[in-house]
Amino acid sequence: MKTLPSFHYVIQGSDQAPWLTFIPGIGNDASFWARQAAALSSSFRVLCFDPWGHGQSPVPPTDCRFDDIVRGVVNLWDELDIESSSVVGLGFGGSLGLALGIDYPQRVERLAAFCCRPRQPDERRDFWRARLEFAAAQGIHTLADITVDRWLSAEFRASHPEVDDCLRQMMKGTRLEGYRAYVKAFIDMDLTDAFSSLRVPTLLVAAEHDHGGGPVEAMRAMAEQNPHTSLTVISGVGHICNHEAPAQVEQILQKFLVGT
Repeated sequence: MKTLPSFHYVIQGSDQAPWLTFIPGIGNDASFWARQAAALSSSFRVLCFDPWGHGQSPVPPTDCRFDDIVRGVVNLWDELDIESSSVVGLGFGGSLGLALGIDYPQRVERLAAFCCRPRQPDERRDFWRARLEFAAAQGIHTLADITVDRWLSAEFRASHPEVDDCLRQMMKGTRLEGYRAYVKAFIDMDLTDAFSSLRVPTLLVAAEHDHGGGPVEAMRAMAEQNPHTSLTVISGVGHICNHEAPAQVEQILQKFLVGT
């Protein structure tokens, strides 16, 4: 079996509380869910981590596959003696959460999967292949700028410069090896057939203006396919909804995970 590195991680909250794991997406690090992690730390022992090749985590293993990344999270739980945890993820992190719930249902208490799908459709796979070529030719810093420009509207960037800067710096802290490994894993990921077997209580969260990561129509179809899921749609925001509507995302998570 392939030897996998660990992740750089951050923990907050009482050591007597149940675990909650926040999973970042591609080009994000352990701080991606910082506001929601702080809010939920009054009820949970919260784990956040940098993906391989992002932030302070080591580079991915050679020939890194999606299943390796899934197993890497489980290995981190084992390292920290986490028998089970609720899971929150967005984009790639949401899809990774789906895989954890499917493959390791005994380890996942509840799952909130934001703006994601069980498989990237062909046109999105082509989009990601083009991103790989661009990153190789132009570098991560240039890619980070065009990516954040795509994530956030010009109006939002102008009125929330601190969010704009946070996301740019986060992505610029991603190494090319990490970006390439995660994008390739994302392209190859296919949970289509397995999704119907998901039995973990799951909240699917779509953003009204997310037309790529997890469009409303796609996530509505997911909810209709699996009776163990429910769907919430956040109006007026795009893919990075936890930064565009942080208070609303906190409320959604509090209600789903805590019941308040």
